[in-house]
Amino acid sequence: MMSNISNEELKEIKRYLPDYKKLIEQDDSLLESGKYKKIFISVFDHWLTNEEANEMIFVDEDLNELKARRKKFKMVAEELHKATDIYFWKYKRNYRIVLQKPINNKDVLRKCDFDNLWSQSGRRYTLILPKYSAIYSEEWDWTNIIWYTDEKKILPILKIAENAGLNILK
Repeated sequence: MMSNISNEELKEIKRYLPDYKKLIEQDDSLLESGKYKKIFISVFDHWLTNEEANEMIFVDEDLNELKARRKKFKMVAEELHKATDIYFWKYKRNYRIVLQKPINNKDVLRKCDFDNLWSQSGRRYTLILPKYSAIYSEEWDWTNIIWYTDEKKILPILKIAENAGLNILK
């Protein structure tokens, strides 16, 4: 179950993540303005060529590899939930963004739905991490994005990703 957030929590999010709504929508103008940067978390240790991508992204028939990849991203979400407050978002009427907070780890796992993660799923979850001034978003190709303002603040996220067996790509 998700809970609604307090006004104090909303103020904190706005303070640490100005323009968080644009970040949620992945508005690249925030990059151009220099306000935010992004870094990538991936199962791959380098950017794939087109040929490599065709061979390495689509592993849905290899159940062992699929489960191994899911486990890595699941571990990141679980460790982030232990380390800090996580918030999720959803659209309400008229595309109004509403923020919610998971009550426990089961809520995080239910929202992220790692058991159904596959090579072409993506953008199903976004973790809003005000403590780190960052937003962590799932992408479709086994590579997730961290939008951030200060690289020093996201070092704990990067450490969690590396401990889970994921790679940092810039």
